[in-house]
Amino acid sequence: MADAPSSPRLRFPPDLHHPLLDPQSEHALDVLLLEDNDVDAAVFVGAASRYAQPLAVRRASSLSDFRLAMEERWPDVICADHMLPDGVATDALKACHGIAKHIPFLVITGAGEEDVAVDYMRLGASDYLSKRRLSEFGLVLDIVLQGYRHRAARHRAEAETRRLNGELLQLIRHTEEERDEEKRALSRDIHDQLGQELTALKLGMYMVQRGLGDEEGPDVQSLHGRLDELIELNSNVIHQVRHLAQSLRPVVLDQVGLSAGLETLVRDFNKKGGTFCGLHLDPLPELQDAMRTDLFRIVQEALTNVQRHAKANLAYVRLFASDGALRLEIGDDGQGMQVTEVATPATSMGIGMIGMRERVRNHRGEIHVQSTPGSGTAIEVTLPLSAPQ
Repeated sequence: MADAPSSPRLRFPPDLHHPLLDPQSEHALDVLLLEDNDVDAAVFVGAASRYAQPLAVRRASSLSDFRLAMEERWPDVICADHMLPDGVATDALKACHGIAKHIPFLVITGAGEEDVAVDYMRLGASDYLSKRRLSEFGLVLDIVLQGYRHRAARHRAEAETRRLNGELLQLIRHTEEERDEEKRALSRDIHDQLGQELTALKLGMYMVQRGLGDEEGPDVQSLHGRLDELIELNSNVIHQVRHLAQSLRPVVLDQVGLSAGLETLVRDFNKKGGTFCGLHLDPLPELQDAMRTDLFRIVQEALTNVQRHAKANLAYVRLFASDGALRLEIGDDGQGMQVTEVATPATSMGIGMIGMRERVRNHRGEIHVQSTPGSGTAIEVTLPLSAPQ
């Protein structure tokens, strides 16, 4: 019994619709009964038939039969008599814990055997029941399943916490790296472009000043040409300053609002060619600054992913209010991906999707991603317009 069975296994925790977790499931619980007495087995089956959930009982009459039944498939629940022809149920319990510790194990004791129940509980049994009280089988099984569901819920919560913590650490690390790169890029832009153009502007103004002070009289035509060059240079400086400001903060949101900001974002995206993006915006209610900024950044990140990874011909962005929530839809007809790739932080795309989810989570919203290779990608974001009570 040391080797795990090759048959289908019961994963812990199972799917939320599994009958172990869903009392309303249409599927029956697979119960393995370890009982050598035919009469006791028939009484147990009668008690099981009265349980609120459907139970499919299969029987093993000995430890050797139990091993064969476990190799066939792991059950959802094990109910075992204490005394067996070739040993005791503790052997079955130990063997079960060696390969599938999470399976609920209920010990059924005969007359005078109640004192062994403590030993079973110490070994990890879920509960015990006297054969004289089989009428209470449903109550005991309820307790066993309730405990299992609590453990499963805790396990899922812990796994989700570990996943979120891992993503958060990846996001923090990526954000720090991105911030350092932004600082380096900003320094380069200021020194190599803005600084040089300001220096050229200063030199040009000095040349105009010297021309105006020429003792033989200023060359007006030459000075006009020089001033035209300086005006053009000054326009370039203004453009550079606006570009730098835009990279630090989407000022268009403060100036003209979210709708116009998204129109600018999509227009700039379409200018780059390769993929055409359509935009549909309904009239929007008044939004808080944080929500406007996060929506803008989500669309910005999604369009960046489309441009870099999707290889799409068409994309779309739709933003509208419905049923007390703001709904954002972004999609493309590109090459798609496995949805699991969305949460892979090893790629820039994975980090971007993690960042999008964090922005959505900041507003207690929901984000859903649908994608398959060759079938494009669709992102749906829902943000409540009023804070939950």
